Amino acid sequence: MIEITLPDIKNEDKNVKDLVFSILTDRNSRTLTQIHKEIKKVYGMSVSFQAVMKATNYLIDKKILLRNEMTYTISSEWIFKSRNFIDRLYRTFFNVQEPIKKVELGKEITIYTVSNLLELDRLWNDLLMNWTKNEKSDKRNVWKGKHCWWLIPRLHEEDLLHDFMMSQKIITYNLLLENTLMDKIAVTYYKNKGGNAKLKSVELEKDQHMSAFGEFLLKFEIPEDISKRLERIYNKTNKIENLNLKEVLDVFKENRNIEVTVIRDKMIADKIKEDIISFF
Repeated sequence: MIEITLPDIKNEDKNVKDLVFSILTDRNSRTLTQIHKEIKKVYGMSVSFQAVMKATNYLIDKKILLRNEMTYTISSEWIFKSRNFIDRLYRTFFNVQEPIKKVELGKEITIYTVSNLLELDRLWNDLLMNWTKNEKSDKRNVWKGKHCWWLIPRLHEEDLLHDFMMSQKIITYNLLLENTLMDKIAVTYYKNKGGNAKLKSVELEKDQHMSAFGEFLLKFEIPEDISKRLERIYNKTNKIENLNLKEVLDVFKENRNIEVTVIRDKMIADKIKEDIISFF
């Protein structure tokens, strides 16, 4: 069972754990001394240093916070687990249809069917997060495809995922097969996150994506009509301020069944990794 602790700073009966959590929600790591000072500065409350230390240690014990030498941050893993729990609770409580269907073809092949690109990226993130937590030897995570389209609607989730990957020493290689302005921005983003990213223009008949991590190969194809709409957006966006966010979000929310195939085969996954990494 996941214990979810959220800040309750508007309540008159504030506690120190709420305050510590709230101070760290901007994703910047802080020392105990910095947390102690900011509680007084931001919330006008005077609490003892010992109380801050006790609250912080409690949140660490509950795996809500992480300690890195002398600084503290909110755990990305805890955020993902909490989000997944709330999602499942919401669908069960309000009888909302499950957005992902799953079919297992033996032990080695699983086919997921998702309802749109947003759900596809959520599924992909969850698979990567679970793999990252358990991988002990092969730390390579590779992908190739036309565009890193998920950065537009789900940049925050991607940020959290890659922060967690970096903390687990995962090495990412992203090979983008187009060369538009937004592709160049994506390359810069991943390089700034400590990963590897490269542009290589290739003529593709279909909008196919391939991802390999650990012993898994994940692949999917974006439906042709959705792909064409994405291409128009990428090709006509010559300045980032001209990006039509409503048009983009409409594409990501468009309901269209998309099959995501996950193959558990170390030999195939390693071959895909080597092929993609050879371009770097």
